[in-house]
Formats: sequence, C-alpha cells, structure tokens
Amino acid sequence: MAVFAGLLGCPVRVPVQSAALPLARYMSHLPSGPERRRLGLDARITRRDFVNGALVGAGAALLGGATSQVAAAPARARPTSPGEPAAAAPGSGEDTFTGYGGVGDYARANGNTWPVVQAAHRLRDGRYDSAALANATAAGDFDLVVVGGGIAGLSAAHYFVKASGTGRRVLLLENHAMLGGEARQNEFVVEGERLLGPQGSNDFIVPQRADGSLLDSFFGEFELPREYTWQSWDSSLRPLRFARDNYSNMDGFQESRVDIGYFFGTAGWRKNIWGNALAQTPFSTAARRDLLKWRANHGPISEAESRHLDTLTYKDYLEKVCAYDPAVTAMVEPIVGLLSGVSTDAACARLGRQLVEAPDGAMAVSFPGGNSPFPRALLRGLLADSLPGKDFGTLMYGPVNFAALDREEQSVRIRVNATALRVEHASGASGRDALAVRYEQGDSVYKVGARAVVMASGGWINKHILADMPSDLRAAYDQFSYAPALIVNVALRQWRFLYDMGITACRWFEEGDGIGYCCNIRQNMVTSGHAPALHPDRPAVLSFYMGLPMPGLPAAAQGATSRAKFLATPYVDFELRIRRQMMSLFASHGFKPERDIAAIVLNRWGHARLIEPPGFHYGVEGRPSPLERVREGYGRVAIGHSELNGAQHWGSALEYGKRAGEKAAAALS
Repeated sequence: MAVFAGLLGCPVRVPVQSAALPLARYMSHLPSGPERRRLGLDARITRRDFVNGALVGAGAALLGGATSQVAAAPARARPTSPGEPAAAAPGSGEDTFTGYGGVGDYARANGNTWPVVQAAHRLRDGRYDSAALANATAAGDFDLVVVGGGIAGLSAAHYFVKASGTGRRVLLLENHAMLGGEARQNEFVVEGERLLGPQGSNDFIVPQRADGSLLDSFFGEFELPREYTWQSWDSSLRPLRFARDNYSNMDGFQESRVDIGYFFGTAGWRKNIWGNALAQTPFSTAARRDLLKWRANHGPISEAESRHLDTLTYKDYLEKVCAYDPAVTAMVEPIVGLLSGVSTDAACARLGRQLVEAPDGAMAVSFPGGNSPFPRALLRGLLADSLPGKDFGTLMYGPVNFAALDREEQSVRIRVNATALRVEHASGASGRDALAVRYEQGDSVYKVGARAVVMASGGWINKHILADMPSDLRAAYDQFSYAPALIVNVALRQWRFLYDMGITACRWFEEGDGIGYCCNIRQNMVTSGHAPALHPDRPAVLSFYMGLPMPGLPAAAQGATSRAKFLATPYVDFELRIRRQMMSLFASHGFKPERDIAAIVLNRWGHARLIEPPGFHYGVEGRPSPLERVREGYGRVAIGHSELNGAQHWGSALEYGKRAGEKAAAALS
C-alpha cells in the first residue's frame, strides 16, 4: 500500500519547525540533471516565492527559470483593509511549508498554512506570554463570541441570531485567512480558464423537499438549487463516465458509473475491475472470492450490531469474524486510512462496515470547490454585504468583500486571522462580562467580554483554549485523538493521457515511495457565469485524497506520529513525490509533466479526522462515550464542532453548530 511510504518511515517525534527550511536546505531537496528535466522542474509553473523570494533570481536557475507570480509580502503583514487576508511574512518559512495557494480569496488559505500551524503550536506548548494575555487590549463586549469560522461556527452564529432576534452583538473569530474550515476551495487560472478544486470537505446528497431534515430546511432557507447543469461531453469523443465528486471512484463506491483504471505495478492496468467480478485482476482466486463478498456486504445495520462492531477493530472483523483473505484488508486499508485517519488494525469495525455502499445507490455530487458554498451561504445570510448578490452563481464564484466583515456599526462582526488564545468565566461577573475571551491578531493580543461563547473550533485546540473547563470535560477531551489528511489539487493544461487510457479516475497498488492511492477528474457543475469545457485537450483539476495511516501503532500514536512527520515535510518533498507518482502512473500513456502540469496546491489538514477506535462511540467498561460529555459544554460555554457525531462532516457541523447557537440563545433569554 503506497499511502505515505518513504516519508514516514519509523515512528519518531519530529519538530514541526523543521518544515520551514533555510534556502540552502530547501534547494538541496530539489533533484538535478536528468531527473529534474524528467519531472518537469525546468518548466514554468505557477509557484509561490519560496523562501522570501530567494528563488526568484539566483534560485530561479535551480528551477530552470520557474518564477513566482506572487510578490513577497512585508514582515508580519497586516490586512490592507479590515479582515482582508494577510500575506506571508518573509523569513517566516511559510512558503517552504505551504507552497503555492492558487489565486483569489483562498490563495492564502490552502489547508493549515504555516502561520496557523505556528500559532496553534505556540498555544499548545504554552508559549504565549502571560503578561501579554493579562494586559490584552480591550476590543469590545458582545452577547456571543463564536470561536471558529467553519460551517459549525457560521451555523452557530446564524442560528443564534435567528433564535435571539436581530440586534444581539456577535463576534466570530477565525484563525485562517479565509472562512469555511475544511469546506474551502482552491482556485486556478490556466490558459484563461478558471478552475476550482476542493480543499477538503467534499460531496453531498441533495435532500428531498419537505422531508423535515435540517439539510432540507437549509437548502430551502438559502435557496440552494436541487437540480444542476453539468459540463457537457463532446459527442464526437469516446464516451467516458465521470464522478461528480471525489469519493464515488473509491473502492466499493459506484464503479458502475465511473470509468476507473487500476494500476497493479508490473502487472499493468485494468479498467473497471468490479464489472467482470475481478476476473482480469492479478488477485488470487480466494482473494477475488472474498473481495466480492466484502463489496456485497452493505446495507443498514441494527443498533445491536452497531454496538458489537464498536468493540473490535475493522481488521479483526474482516479477517477473524468474516474470515476474508488478507487481500481484502489490503484493498480497504487506504480508504479506511482516509476516512478514519488510521489503519484497519486501529479503526473500529463500526466505521469500516459502513464504508461499502450499494452500487445502485444515489450518487453524491459536489460543487466545483467542494462544499465551500455552504459556509458562503451562511456568511451571506449573516452579512449580506460580505458576499453581494442573491443568485447561485455569485454564491459560488463571487469575491468576498472583506471590508464588510468587521464594521463598527454591525451587530455581527467577523475577524479573520484571529487566533483565540483563552476563554474563561470571569469570577462574579455577569452580562457581557460573564466570560473573557482573549485572541491574537497580527502583533497584538485583544480581550473581549461575552455573555456566552460557542466553541466551534476542533476539540484538539479547544482543550488548550478553555482555561476553566471542568475536570470531567477535560478527561473526555483527552480521549479525542486526531489524524491528518492531505488533499492535493494538480491543475492540468490538458489530460489527454487519461482520455487515451479510457479513464477519468484511478487507483494504484504499488509499494515503495509512492504517495496516495487514488485520484480523479470530476464532471463539474456549470452556471451562466462559469462553464469550463470538459475536454481532454482543455485544462482540468486532478484531485488526490489521501489519509496517512501507520499500521502497527495504537490509534492515538498513529495520529500523533503521522501528523508530526506530515507537518515536518516541506512542500518540495510533496511536489517531487506527486510528480514521481504521476510519472509512474501515466508517463507511458503520454503524460509529460513539463507540458501538462500548470500548478500544484497542497491542502494539509493536521487534524482532519477524529479517530474512532473500538469503544469510542458507546464507551468501554461501563463508561459513557466521551462524545456525550463534550456535547454538554459547561457554564456559558456551548460546544458545537463538527466531530460531535463521531466524525467530521459538513452535515454534523451544521447540526451541532445550530445546537450550540440555539443553546447559547436560550441561556441569554
């Protein structure tokens, strides 16, 4: 399984700071001579000004003339207008970690960027000066402060306002340069064509009208369409089937509707292997038999079965309960690693059992930028001037008016690039001084008062921010462990190499220095204002989704160890492995990196997955699940982050954000 081999190696703790390489070490990572040319590093590609622009000029020779299209920013750059994303600071090392971020509003917010990682680890390590916190600059008083500007935080603010009425003063703090959490997008312009790809959160099932669900009411309230127009396919071309998201092409997911190529290394390529019952694959007879059994084992499970499956690992379920050939475990390992964050020997069987979907089930769909329109709809609902317009096209593609986020006269205010540092109840205080919230923005630390707080940021950071949380809540949070994920969007100038292979998605199995296990090109939604061509000779985005499991380690250790090395790996190492992987897969079919690759964006999410080991959902030895205690919050602090149903998902972010916002409103009534 080539998920992260070669990068992770043996489990050791690596300082995250090593990702910010000095120029000499950064250059030493780049290959020279024939391999540099073979991988296309001599070609012009849209790159950021790595290491304070040093590669523009002297360093450009090493890259064979590749130059940046983004100017270096002033040190500790402040927003040029209220709320506008700040640029990178030279000397900070951000560019060697973050890499190129695309264009548009999301260009400085691709995944967890270097400034965000630095701030989070300063907070984790207790490195914020106590005097600075004590002497924080007063920045107002609010009825509600929301920490976190993803779907959960925006949902909390929206439903708080709905429940408590207009006029309540609300402040939302977001530590990234752009709102949305993992529901953000990457944007590219390639040969005049605007392209979008998801940074993380991706795909949804269109809710049925009047089904009474929260998603149905959300679609209705924000007038989101339930029918879409998709990119057309030239009838003169060979018919090809595309996924409309980035999950339908994964193992067991609706291959009957997507043309998928499977690469077996020296055994070569096979196409749509499930359609002929794996007959053309190099799997053994026993492996084929058991893989087909595994794929047929789908459908709803009872509460009793769910509780039983929560008591054992997915590997034990596959190999001991079902007695499947180990090839089944090997097949599902990467997808389990992506969706659970850990390997099959650490993830609970309850999660694994739910992976396989019926081949004839409803196909999930995705917006071009993943689930980014959902937080954008909430933002527009809170502050109409921040995303002007009312139509679907401007919701998806319109630029954000950052100046409209934080105006003095507004009852709802949003501050980006603002990292919450400390939340605590003020002894004996009431009203808007009931809680004190301190946060960092730019070079300064600020303090605001609040009558209530919603913590919509992830549990991994909440336990460092909530200074006065009860011991039982802290004990519950200590049972939460997280694992990273990496989403890579490669902007291609053309993808005829895939067309000639007759595929739009692929999965590979080779061992060694490979990276990831699947990638695909989607058939995207189009609107009157955005209708890129779907043609093998036109630009498109090839997306890679990958988890970083480390089989053999306990669940929590897998997350911590893989995250440390994942965050310690500079952008250049990922770029090289992506290029090598694509050469391994596609070079013999006409792929030329110097011609075909226009840009590569990494989206690193250090805590992308809440790990679900056995016992996490229903508790062990008579103890309740830690999820139950965290959902309760404490005092005037409501907790509503996305993983409170056991796994991060845009629907649970909306649901638990809503619950927390309404709980805060009830506390103030």
